[in-house]
Amino acid sequence: MKRASILFMVILVVLAFGTAVWAAPFPITDVRALGMGGAFVAAGEGIGAINYNPALLAKNATVGLVIPEMVVRIEDHIGLVDLIDDLNNAADVFDTTQVISILNQLDEGGATDINAYLGAGVGFGIFGFSGGVTYADLIYGTAFPDNIDITPAGLINPANNTLEFRGIEARQLILTGAGSFGTLTVGANMRNIDATVYSDSEWLFDDPDIGPGDVTGTSITDETVIAWDVGAVMGLTSVMDVGIVARDLGGTDFGDVEFDPRYRLGVAFHLPTFTIAADYDITEDDSIGTAYQDWAIGGEFDVWAIALRAGMSQNSGVSGAPTLLHFGLGLGFMDLGAAYAEDGDYYMAGVNLNLGF
Repeated sequence: MKRASILFMVILVVLAFGTAVWAAPFPITDVRALGMGGAFVAAGEGIGAINYNPALLAKNATVGLVIPEMVVRIEDHIGLVDLIDDLNNAADVFDTTQVISILNQLDEGGATDINAYLGAGVGFGIFGFSGGVTYADLIYGTAFPDNIDITPAGLINPANNTLEFRGIEARQLILTGAGSFGTLTVGANMRNIDATVYSDSEWLFDDPDIGPGDVTGTSITDETVIAWDVGAVMGLTSVMDVGIVARDLGGTDFGDVEFDPRYRLGVAFHLPTFTIAADYDITEDDSIGTAYQDWAIGGEFDVWAIALRAGMSQNSGVSGAPTLLHFGLGLGFMDLGAAYAEDGDYYMAGVNLNLGF
């Protein structure tokens, strides 16, 4: 137990000071996790959990198959679509005061983000070692205001007041290995990422003759990188696990977009029919448009072939961000999940088939 505890502390130090170059807002890629608020770093198990913490593959020693896993996430952090409509309505009637007011709101930052994940994988365990192969397609897109000019003289300058679009489609082949050493479980993902990067910039104001002004034109590039995820789970008691993960180690920048690493800490309490879990992002990611530093808490009541799930999450990186409510249902080999925020435009939904034997 003492040796395992020392090794776990070493892993914590390595993750805390390791460097990485490619990451996105921590994606919810498992439908069970979606129902539990996204709190899964220490609570998950099997092949469906490897994007949260590759060590979790070894928490399920049987053969598992996910066919497929699909999650979609839409977040409009500042009501961007409505603000742009209001901006152009005010400009059409030459209401300069209102235009400047809206530009000031846009200058505070924020974005509209879309995440979509589709994946399928198979995992197995033998002699204390677990391996897995997953193919996944992760799409991350964002639209955010940039280069805001709040002086009346600059309102018609197409070089300023722009709406930036960034998108990455990351097609990934993920190889996972994990092993247990007493109460400590460690794991790693090697991810071969074949990515297409999209970039565009348009003027926020409509031109009555030609429509939205195209400032730079669309840029599309293709890149291939290798990235790593490293994680650990420590069983502190018979019912309590603590986990930590670092995502996307050893990658490279995609195009002109620089991404920060994501580090997340989690704790889970596993009772006979009930699981309670909580996660927190140790670092903030403000790579594009919106700053992300999420916390999540959730639970699962599992009896016979039915699992009821609920949770909450919030992005503390954005001031005033709403709390998302999460719900999920497990029906044997099928999982359903959804989340929404009563205040604002935040929606998530997912479905998967998960077989194990």
